[in-house]
Amino acid sequence: MKISLLEALSIIMILVATSCHHSADLTVAPPMPHQPGPTFLCSHDTIYFQNFVLPVILSGCAKTGCHDDASHKKNYVLDNYSGILKLVVPFDPQSSKLYTVLFSNPEKRMPINSPFNMEQKSIIYWWIKQGAYNNKCDSAGCDSANVTYTTTIYPITQAWCVGCHGGSKPANGISLETYEQVVACANSNRLMGSLRHDAGFYPMPKGGESLSPCDIDLFQKWINIGKP
Repeated sequence: MKISLLEALSIIMILVATSCHHSADLTVAPPMPHQPGPTFLCSHDTIYFQNFVLPVILSGCAKTGCHDDASHKKNYVLDNYSGILKLVVPFDPQSSKLYTVLFSNPEKRMPINSPFNMEQKSIIYWWIKQGAYNNKCDSAGCDSANVTYTTTIYPITQAWCVGCHGGSKPANGISLETYEQVVACANSNRLMGSLRHDAGFYPMPKGGESLSPCDIDLFQKWINIGKP
């Protein structure tokens, strides 16, 4: 039976669309995450839970309506190590729900409104691959000599903030994905009030965690010198 050119094109478009729903090949290891800067004084080959993994999970998963302590969707609370470990098979990312759910079809993929980028997925993969330990680097340097949005503020907001304050439905309508958005939040005094957990401000990041004193000082210095 012959089909018209229009029908043929329609069939091709359907095949392409359905193929996009296939899961990624989880047998292929993602590249290692970008290495931290020279002020990071611990092993550059180790993915530390407290420094890298927890901020990704807090901002992307442990938020209102999902997997924070109040919502505990599907009985998962992902704002602490023991809760996160329930979704992990140490040394085996491909068998760990925490990793595989990042690649599910769009209806089941997590996080729902703001899927992790490849860097975030890589952090999860290599942390599990290395044993999924509750480890922390306590010797991360604090370089305040050249504070700019690009080199200093952007990496912190990407790790801790945009999981909630990004995507199509940012928390409380506040997006922190761009320079202009972070500046606007800083100008309203909400940024530092929330980061310092001041009275009258909602403490951020969520999950009972706070940024390190170094990171908070870097935000304050960036504001003080004119938000370059």
